[in-house]
Amino acid sequence: MSGAAVKVDARVRRTRRRLQDALVALVLERGYEAVTIRDVAERADVGYATFFRHYASKEALLLDLLEGLLGDLMSLLGPTLVDDDASRDGATVFAHVRQHADLYRVLIAGHRHVDLVSRAGEVAAASLLRAFEPAPDALLPPAAAVNHLVRSFLALIEWWLDAGMDPSPERMGAAFEVMIMRPVRAVAFRRRERGGTS
Repeated sequence: MSGAAVKVDARVRRTRRRLQDALVALVLERGYEAVTIRDVAERADVGYATFFRHYASKEALLLDLLEGLLGDLMSLLGPTLVDDDASRDGATVFAHVRQHADLYRVLIAGHRHVDLVSRAGEVAAASLLRAFEPAPDALLPPAAAVNHLVRSFLALIEWWLDAGMDPSPERMGAAFEVMIMRPVRAVAFRRRERGGTS
């Protein structure tokens, strides 16, 4: 890659980061609905037209934030999100929430605009199906169980943020295992046999 291309890429990344930071700050101040693209561009100190060179809409910017967050989270959690005791992974998620609390607040506030539940559900389903398979005698189909998992987990995260992020991530991870993961596995999944395919 040429030096000019590297400079352009770095400049694009910097501008996108400024737009992302501006959106987060403004949503925390005013709420998602009240923030306009012009507000974001002004706060980021870029031209209004420059915004559209990077994002087609405010929702596209929010989606970019979501995808970045999910990517970071999946790299922290490794190849599988769940095992027989998901409390460790739950604690990892809550530690990540603590580190990026403002971003989680913004995504939860704007979740209808990026379909946070559907996107997180895709990630959760892919992760679950690496270790588990649908149980033949399941009370619910996997899609219903994953929907419950994601919505319950987001509600628990939202409560924890509103409660000042107390108790600790470790205790929240244990609560996630007992309140959410264990019941979800029980109603829809069974452990995949070694050598099973995904």
